[in-house]
Amino acid sequence: MLCGVVSVAFTRLVTWFTKSFEFIKEKFGLHPVACPALGGLGAGIIALKYPGILYWGFTNVEEILHTGKSASAPGIWLLTQLAAAKVVATALCKGSLLVGGLYAPSLMIGAAVGAVFGGSAAELINSAIPGNAAVAQPQAYALVRWYLFWAIVTLMRCGLDISLLAKVPFNLYQVD
Repeated sequence: MLCGVVSVAFTRLVTWFTKSFEFIKEKFGLHPVACPALGGLGAGIIALKYPGILYWGFTNVEEILHTGKSASAPGIWLLTQLAAAKVVATALCKGSLLVGGLYAPSLMIGAAVGAVFGGSAAELINSAIPGNAAVAQPQAYALVRWYLFWAIVTLMRCGLDISLLAKVPFNLYQVD
């Protein structure tokens, strides 16, 4: 559910930034190259505070999956900030028509949100029931939400509706 909320916020931010940049371009008569440059400037300003939002391959995702944390965000609160900053920076870049995709950012966001959820759940349950080992490690939640967030964003950006999934025959690969 948390990934659904984050992905809806992300998709709405992309739409809002897209409309905002279109308005700015029309209002001030900007050259088409100016909007992506402004989007990159905005992402750069965010990266000054949160350098973990920049793309360094899948290093950030690997750190989250191996440790449940990121080098630039060692705790749950800072990992939450990093995920939020990545959502805003990616939406800003996408809305400004800066060249880039959604695949790698959605994996990083999903992994961060999952690690935050897993770490929060572990802290909450372990404080209520000391010594409880029933909660999975944050990395497990990070891995699941990594794929979940990517799937939700992909569905939403492609304009697919969940009702379409009901019409898909699930026995396409039936083995006799």
